[in-house]
Amino acid sequence: MNYDANIKRIREIMVRLRMLETANNIMFCDQWHAGPEAGFDQTTNVEMYLSELSQQLVENDEVKQLVADFADFDKSQYKSDIDRGMVRFLSDRYKNATLIPLELGEELGRINNDGRKAWHECKKNNDFQSFKPYLQKQLEVQKRVAEAINPNESVFQVLVNCWDPDWRLDEIDKIFGEVKPEIVELLKKTESYRDSIDTSVIDCDVDRATKEKIVRKLMDYYGFNWNQGILYEEEHPSCVCAGPRDSRPSTNYSRNLFYTLLGAAHETGHGMYNYGSSQEVVDAGLWGGIDGSMHESQSKFYEDQVGRSLEFWTAFYPEIQKEVPKFREIPVETVVRALNKPNPGWSRMQADELTVPLHLILRYEMERDYFSGKLTIDDMEEAWNTRYKEYLGVTPKNASEGILQDVHWSTGFIGYFQGYALGLVYSCQYRNSILKAHPDAWKKLAKGDISDINSWLAEHIHSYGQTYTTRETIIKATGEDVNTKYYLEYLRGKFTKM
Repeated sequence: MNYDANIKRIREIMVRLRMLETANNIMFCDQWHAGPEAGFDQTTNVEMYLSELSQQLVENDEVKQLVADFADFDKSQYKSDIDRGMVRFLSDRYKNATLIPLELGEELGRINNDGRKAWHECKKNNDFQSFKPYLQKQLEVQKRVAEAINPNESVFQVLVNCWDPDWRLDEIDKIFGEVKPEIVELLKKTESYRDSIDTSVIDCDVDRATKEKIVRKLMDYYGFNWNQGILYEEEHPSCVCAGPRDSRPSTNYSRNLFYTLLGAAHETGHGMYNYGSSQEVVDAGLWGGIDGSMHESQSKFYEDQVGRSLEFWTAFYPEIQKEVPKFREIPVETVVRALNKPNPGWSRMQADELTVPLHLILRYEMERDYFSGKLTIDDMEEAWNTRYKEYLGVTPKNASEGILQDVHWSTGFIGYFQGYALGLVYSCQYRNSILKAHPDAWKKLAKGDISDINSWLAEHIHSYGQTYTTRETIIKATGEDVNTKYYLEYLRGKFTKM
C-alpha cells in the first residue's frame, strides 16, 4: 500500500463528501427556517438526490479498497491524528452506505420531511392522535435502519450509536444510575428553600425587537463570530452547521426574555463549536463538531456553566437594565436566584439546571422501553404523563405540553436524548479542567472577560473538529475518561442551599 497516495485520495473524497453535506444542510436550514411549505416536496427531492450522490461517492470499489487497506492499522502506524480521523470518518460513511440501502435512506428522509410538517401542525392543534401514524412510521423505519446496520445488535443500541458511537447502553444506564438518585435526593432537599425564591421577578414580556437586541448582545459577549454565523428564529431552536465557517443557530422570541436568552446561549454553544475547527482540520474535511453528546456538552456548557452563573450575570445584567426599566430596581442576585430555582415542571426547554436531567433520562427510557417491547405507540402518551408525575411531580395538561413538546421524534433524532444528559456530565468535567488551567476564569467572567473560557474550549475541543471520537477528545482535554463526580459535586455545591 502507498500510504501517502491513499491518504491524499481519502482527503479528496472527504472534501467532496463534505461539500455535498454543505449543500444538503443549507437546503435543510432553508426548509426549517424560511422556505415555503409548498416547496418542501421539491427540496426533499433535491436532498434525496444529494444523498444519492454522497452514497455514490463512498459506495464503490475504490473506497472499498481504501477502507480495506487501513482496516488493520494500529494508531501508532498513522503519520498524524488527522490521517487517522479521516480514515475513521470515511470508513464509517462507507459502512453505512453499504449497509443501508439507498431506498431505505430515501424513505427515512421523506418520513423526516413529512413528520416535521405534521409535528408543527399537530403541536399547534394539541393533537397527538393525528401525529401517531407519523411517529409509528418513523419508529418502524428507524428499526429497519438499525437492523440493516447490525442485525446482531439490539435496535436501540444501534440507534444510540448512530449519535454516540462510543457508548454501550449498559454504560449509559450506569451513568444515569449514578446521577438520577442524587438528583432526586437533592430535589427533595430543595423543598426547604424553594418557596423563598420568587420567580415572578423574571416574568418579563418585552417586544420582539428588544429581545433580539439583547440576544445579539449576549452572543457578542460570548464571542460569537457574526462573520461565520447567522441567527434565525424558530419555534424549536436548533443550530445547523452549513459549512466549516458557516454556523446557523436559532432562538425563539415568543418565550420569556430570560428563557429566550438561555436558549440563545445553548445554540450559541453549538454554533461556536461548529465553526471552531482549525484550518488543518477544515482542509481534511473533518470540520464541525462531533454529533450527539459532545455537541450537547458545548451547548450545555455555555447555557449552564456560563449562562446561569452569577459571574456572567454580574457582567451582563446592565445590558438588561438598560433595555428593560423594571430591572433597574432589582438586584442581580435576586434575578440569578430566580433563574436557578429548582422548579419541577412539564417543559424540558424551560427546565432548571437541577431537574433538566430528569426530563432527558425520561425520554431516553421511553425510547429504550419502546424498542425493547415494553411500550407501544398507543401506550406512549399515558406512559409519558405517568413518568412526569413520578419523576417531576407534574402532569402535562395536554399533548402540546407533553409528548408533542419536542421536535426530535418527528425528524429522525431517535436515540439522541441521552446525549443532552451526557453532555451535562462532560460540561462539569471541562469546568474542572478550565479552573485548573485558569483559576480566575469565572472571576474574569464577572468583569466581562470570557477569554480564558473560550480559549480553553477552542484549544482543547473546538479546534479538533471530528478528528477524534468523543471519549478520545474528553480524555485528551481533561486527562481522564468521563467521570460523574464533577457533575455531582457541582450540583451539590449549587443546590444544597441557595
